[in-house]
Amino acid sequence: MVRTLDARTSLGSDGTTPLNIVLVTRLPTLVGILGLNIVNPGPVIRTQFSGSYQIVVSNVISVPSVIQVDIFRGPTNTGTPIYTFQQSIFTVQNNVLLSFEGSDYNVPPPPSGQLTYSCYLTFLDSLSSQIATRLGPECFNAVAYSDD
Repeated sequence: MVRTLDARTSLGSDGTTPLNIVLVTRLPTLVGILGLNIVNPGPVIRTQFSGSYQIVVSNVISVPSVIQVDIFRGPTNTGTPIYTFQQSIFTVQNNVLLSFEGSDYNVPPPPSGQLTYSCYLTFLDSLSSQIATRLGPECFNAVAYSDD
C-alpha cells in the first residue's frame, strides 16, 4: 500500500502581477525550494515533482536561446542532481511557459526528517544582447510517498 508522506508548494508568483526579474546569463538562479517532512517512512521513498515558470526573452535572433531547469535534492545546486532539461526559445515564441514533471525514486531517508528539493533556472543566451526575464506565474511542487 502507498502512503503520502507530505506535499508542498513553493509559489514564486501567482501571475497576477509580473515579476520582471532578469535572469543573469549563465548563472544558475534559485527559483523554488521546498522541504518535505519525512516521518516514519516505509522501505521505499519516492518523490514526484512538477513546476512551471514563465520567461520572456528580448532580442531573440535566428539562433535560439535556451533556458535550463535543474532540480537538486538539497537546498543548493551542490546537492544531488535529480532532473535537468532545456527549453529552446525561438524568435516566433519569445515568451514561454516552462512546464515540467519528474520523479526521484528510492530516496534515502533524510537523517533530519526533512527532504529538501531546489529548482534552478539558467539562461544560456546565444547572443550577449539577449535578456531573459521572469514574469510569473512561478511554482514548484513536490509530493513524497512511501510503501508501507
